[in-house]
Amino acid sequence: MSKHLLLGWTRSLCMLAALSCAATMAVAAPPEKTATAAPDTQSVSLAGGKLKFVLEGVEARSLNSENGGTMYFEPKSERAIIVTEGPVPIAGTTSDTAFRLAVDTLKEKQQAASPNFRMTSEETIQVNALKMYRLDGTDDFNGLKLLMASLMTINDQKITVIEVMSSVNDPAGHAAALKNILGK
Repeated sequence: MSKHLLLGWTRSLCMLAALSCAATMAVAAPPEKTATAAPDTQSVSLAGGKLKFVLEGVEARSLNSENGGTMYFEPKSERAIIVTEGPVPIAGTTSDTAFRLAVDTLKEKQQAASPNFRMTSEETIQVNALKMYRLDGTDDFNGLKLLMASLMTINDQKITVIEVMSSVNDPAGHAAALKNILGK
């Protein structure tokens, strides 16, 4: 499969997120949820159970697109976390090649979804034995100034993308949300 197929899988969710006041990229299928949670508490398990976190005070909304996924919205802070997980659409490549292609695609789609997106940092980190790419930036979407963080990992031929979008006026809450997701 080619890079074009990976780009095609991301188009619908990018448009949905942009219309939801967020510039994002994500691919395929909703994450598996663990245990029964109270309406405002969501337990999320991703990457074959290697990445688990609990979100409190959120509303879970299924994304109605061909890519699936779930948006967790925290009304109090107006923070949105979009989570998608699905098969790596790059058959016959090494895991490093698939990871690099996914990183490049994530950066391209983030910029394409919003011309106002500005990358502030990027790094590859280790989280629970997972190689994870982190892209941080800012966006100005229809006058709404956002802090953006994209997390992407590949595990067992599944790609996981997590987008965290917060008001630029809440950097501490944004950092806390990322610490919670990353288990730090």
